[in-house]
Amino acid sequence: MTAVQSGPRLFGVRSGSSTQLWISTVARVALACVLLAAGGLKITSPTQATRAVQAYDLLPHGLDKIIGYGLPLLEVTLGLLLLLGLFTRVAAVVAGVLMIVFISAVASAWARGLSIDCGCFGGGGNVAPDKTSYLQEILRDVVFFALAAWLVAFPRTKFALDRQPADDEYDENYLDDSDLPEHDHFDEQYDDESAHSSAELPEEPHR
Repeated sequence: MTAVQSGPRLFGVRSGSSTQLWISTVARVALACVLLAAGGLKITSPTQATRAVQAYDLLPHGLDKIIGYGLPLLEVTLGLLLLLGLFTRVAAVVAGVLMIVFISAVASAWARGLSIDCGCFGGGGNVAPDKTSYLQEILRDVVFFALAAWLVAFPRTKFALDRQPADDEYDENYLDDSDLPEHDHFDEQYDDESAHSSAELPEEPHR
């Protein structure tokens, strides 16, 4: 049996390669810093965070307070997990879902003609119409979503607490003889025919 490296590829980067490990490490630390900053700036002022949620005018009364208090805690928790490299893929999935929610909420506010600050990094609430920056906020969250999506696809990173499989056991497929290319079987057939032809040649008389 033959062991062949066949990890999945994305943009030409193979899973388990040195390039992938470094890209994923940078993505993990960058996303961790974003979440820690976003949660840390809001966690010290839950009342302001609640007002920021209320400004979107999307949630029923009472639920906005739960989100205002709970979201910063979730962001800090995800940031710490990513910074430590612990449950990286799970944390990245949750972070990616959060980014989709943020993008949808900002797009909804923009479409409904609201004039608010997103409150993603503290602050939030109603602002003057010329102070909105919806497009920049959406594009920024798209970048953060891309980081999360990369980590979902390639969660293996350097300097992480997640179990890191050895290089020779990561993304390997084992091929048996039936998976060999057809020309290999042709070579074997040719060798058999050559041996058979040699066996049919008359033996030289003994002198």
